[in-house]
Amino acid sequence: MALGQRLDLRQAQGLVMTPQLQQAIKLLQMSNVELSAFVEEQIVENSLLEAAGPNDNDGAYDGEFDGNEGSEPPEAATVTRDSADVVTDDGSFDRQLDAADTDYSNVWDDGIATDQGYAGGSEGGDSLVWQTSGGGQHGSEDGQGWEAYAEQEISLREHLERQINLEFTDPLLHRVALVIADSLDEAGYFVGDFAEMAYLLGVDQATVATVHQEFLQLDPPGIGARGLSECLQQQLAEMDALNEPMQALLDNLELIGRGDFQRAARLCGTDLGGLQTMLERLKRCVPRPAAAFDHEPAVTVIPDVFVRRAADGSWVVELNGDALPQVLVNRAYYATIRRGARDKHAVEFVTQQWQTANWLIKALDQRANTILKVTTSIVQAQDRFFEQGVSGLRPMTLRDIADEIQMHESTVSRVTNGKYMATPRGVMELKFFFSNAIPNANGTDAHSAEAVRHHLKRLIEGEALPNVLSDEALVDLLQEQGITVARRTVAKYREGMNIPSSAKRRRLLKLAAG
Repeated sequence: MALGQRLDLRQAQGLVMTPQLQQAIKLLQMSNVELSAFVEEQIVENSLLEAAGPNDNDGAYDGEFDGNEGSEPPEAATVTRDSADVVTDDGSFDRQLDAADTDYSNVWDDGIATDQGYAGGSEGGDSLVWQTSGGGQHGSEDGQGWEAYAEQEISLREHLERQINLEFTDPLLHRVALVIADSLDEAGYFVGDFAEMAYLLGVDQATVATVHQEFLQLDPPGIGARGLSECLQQQLAEMDALNEPMQALLDNLELIGRGDFQRAARLCGTDLGGLQTMLERLKRCVPRPAAAFDHEPAVTVIPDVFVRRAADGSWVVELNGDALPQVLVNRAYYATIRRGARDKHAVEFVTQQWQTANWLIKALDQRANTILKVTTSIVQAQDRFFEQGVSGLRPMTLRDIADEIQMHESTVSRVTNGKYMATPRGVMELKFFFSNAIPNANGTDAHSAEAVRHHLKRLIEGEALPNVLSDEALVDLLQEQGITVARRTVAKYREGMNIPSSAKRRRLLKLAAG
């Protein structure tokens, strides 16, 4: 068979992922914090974009403009978005989306500075600007505010270095102590090796061990320990509570972890009541001595949507305007620089900036609409949760919502990723409402896996001696409630919720009872 080369011309259709389409997909899966940061970057890069306040519609435009020379941009338009009544008798989903009226704007008016100290941006308005009689911002003469002089949080390394400078006057020992301080993990435990450290510093291993023993006396108590037992030992010694029975308990902490309290009590030379007293004393210790220097601020979850009950008893879904950055295109500025552009490259640059700005406005609008549409469908499907709580959750998958709103399953997955819903029963991540189905014994509606976990947890929380429920007993009780699950499924759910076995729970209850 002879081989040859030839050229063929074919036509085919395919989906092309343009850069703008890829960016729109990325916007959809961003959290509100990530979205705000992205919009701020775009405002810095594109001079036609500006953050919009409640009254910032003049001179701005948020729609299409052809960009032809000599043409004027249309008048500014205000973008508003809806709240939707999502649970109604007739289920008129589309009409409800068109009838809502929630505003996105969430930016304060900066106001006008006056010699008297404060003035709002409009009559009776609010402002975040406060000024002194000298005309500068309230603070020092160099323009720095009070926050510039606020006390800075000290790090663990700085705290230890100050003590090392006082305790270790010998230069060699001082250097060894600093290396030990650099060998601590996030919990404050020493993770280095004495032999390796001695080799690198050119000292003998006994010197490193001696410095380490002195290092253990530094604040906070337990810092530099090589394990939990040594950490607790240092703290108990600081409290003058380290005796022989307590030392025996520290040497056998693995028995407490396994729940073998009887053996631990025998090794400590006490009974269960005495062991309980010792454990209560251990609870006063800090297992992570470096925790007090963890200055990472707690991240507050900002809900993307609110769910509330309407006057007629239905549930209303509203977008959180404070979580949606509002930007506008400055049409007046665009018209000015567009008329003054004479160079071809300048005209192309300005036009591209205009088109990019308009695309961002549309992408943000589409993102908000998609989130509202998906969350409204979730509320419709899980209305029983808002009435009954977790036990009322229905089994639901991403495909169920995708089929309902005629979107792709991957789009629903992106929308629900990192988004939160504020409900009368707390702030829930959208992923919370999706779970697998557990069949019902009597053939009625299936149960959500999350609802089954909730039932299982309530049964275990209601235990009392001597009736501690085994996994087989839990299966039977769930069966009586119409939930058919296997014993291995109960064990899987129990372990997933960090609930110990029935034997360990029985020992814990005995210890608590004294």
